[in-house]
Amino acid sequence: MLDANLRGTWDKVMRPVGVGLGRLGLTPNSVTLLGVAVQGVVSWLILDGRLLAAGLVAILAALSDGIDGAVAKARGMTSRFGAVLDSTTDRLTDALYFLPIAWLYAVDPDIAERDEPWVGAVALVALVFSFLISYVRARAEAMGFDAKVGIAERAERLILLVAGLILDQLPIALVVLTALTVVTFFQRIVHVYRQSAHETPS
Repeated sequence: MLDANLRGTWDKVMRPVGVGLGRLGLTPNSVTLLGVAVQGVVSWLILDGRLLAAGLVAILAALSDGIDGAVAKARGMTSRFGAVLDSTTDRLTDALYFLPIAWLYAVDPDIAERDEPWVGAVALVALVFSFLISYVRARAEAMGFDAKVGIAERAERLILLVAGLILDQLPIALVVLTALTVVTFFQRIVHVYRQSAHETPS
């Protein structure tokens, strides 16, 4: 939802950033991989129980996720491999959010208040449905359908996660995020089904 509504504005804001980074010699793929490295720092901070710091660093990771496209456009280096790498690292960074959260709450809580295994279970459910949302879109588009719909696309999910980290309210954020993610999954399935219903059987 936010992805579609803000894409034009985001591209305009990021254009000079992409030009500047391109002049430094950075490539889109290097920016993508740098974002994964920053996300690794976020994961380590989560495992260490430093949620506020994790949330603040996560903002940098989220920004880098959008900068690679700006660098690609500025340098004329858009490629199909870059698109595949970007999508793949998006899934990796999703895992680098949810798995450390599950570990912190269900396996090795740093304080007694975080000894809540159910939060870890919810984090894993959110991870699975986040992957499913992406898979449905990728598979549907490969079959010629449109599937970019849903109440909680990646931008909304990242905002909820970052807010949960910064405010130290991950249980609430995860419950809301998981519910919205499940709804989005079914929205995409129904959307694709309705398109397929207009096909003439061969």
